[in-house]
Amino acid sequence: MIIPLNEKYRVKGTETCWQLEKSVIRKGQREWVAFKYFSALGKAVSAACEREIRLDPAGSLKDALRAIDTIAAKYNKLLDDALSEIESREAA
Repeated sequence: MIIPLNEKYRVKGTETCWQLEKSVIRKGQREWVAFKYFSALGKAVSAACEREIRLDPAGSLKDALRAIDTIAAKYNKLLDDALSEIESREAA
């Protein structure tokens, strides 16, 4: 399973783990490179969410809290969409 987070990052499930991957361009081709590994999907998505929050350019506490709400809502929607997709595949 691959869950796109945005144009630069995604979570990919493998036989043994979940990995955060970053998009890189090598020799003119887009490649996905794993840079963190997790035992659970929730941990991988949580780490990606926390990373995005840490990198947000908020300049005040109010901006930071707004960013946290926005980013957390985005990741909750990503998980809900992924779970819905899994359920629809299993129903078919």
